Amino acid sequence: MPTVGEILAAERRRQGKSLNDAVEGTKIRSRMLDSLENGRYDDLPSPAYVKGYIQSYARFLEISPEPLLDQYRKESALFEHRPSLVDRYMADIPHETLVPAREQAHAIPRNVWIATAAAVIIVVLFICLITRLFTNSAPSVPESGTAPSGEITASPGAEATGTVGETTGAFRLMVTVKDGQASWVQATVDGLVAYDGTLMSGESREWLANTTLVLKVGKPTAVTVTREGKPVALPKGTNVKLSLTAAK
Repeated sequence: MPTVGEILAAERRRQGKSLNDAVEGTKIRSRMLDSLENGRYDDLPSPAYVKGYIQSYARFLEISPEPLLDQYRKESALFEHRPSLVDRYMADIPHETLVPAREQAHAIPRNVWIATAAAVIIVVLFICLITRLFTNSAPSVPESGTAPSGEITASPGAEATGTVGETTGAFRLMVTVKDGQASWVQATVDGLVAYDGTLMSGESREWLANTTLVLKVGKPTAVTVTREGKPVALPKGTNVKLSLTAAK
């Protein structure tokens, strides 16, 4: 009886797809897929991760993952999985960073840019506070013909201008994976990548955007998207992109 890897490899070739196509479609590294196809389980991480690889690969090929998972359970019972360097490496990093997109391979860690953004905000607020203190302490000497302080003035024929409090249009966006489905998702919030990974059945992610949120979804039919609790329609196809902006 053919192994799980042989079944996946044969189906991929039957559909005329290359290993690189599978890497792009599943977001799993090529050496992991090659080890899976050739049954080199000792080169793969723990069985929990291998099952996730099999599910993602099966959905990429649009075949049922359940028979493959059953076959893998039988195959894995025949050998004892020995923790390898890959296992120890995988155990120390979050699930969503296991298969990063190529453009994020050298991305700055999230905690670093959060700390940097916080430091920048503190510096800006401090500068604004110092500027306001100096402005308020400076004596106001009205010139001849000017209006009293606090009023809005305009030259003849020009529109009156003034500064008013701006309202924020921050919004929350949630992505939830349907039961029995999986999809790659990337969310860029206010210009920074907040998430990039594969969400499995029943998983969800939520983000708060102040200005913009760009959402990329590998398999739109596998997820539901809501903005402030209201459904958001995704474009049809695969690897779609949705740009959302805050209300002005």
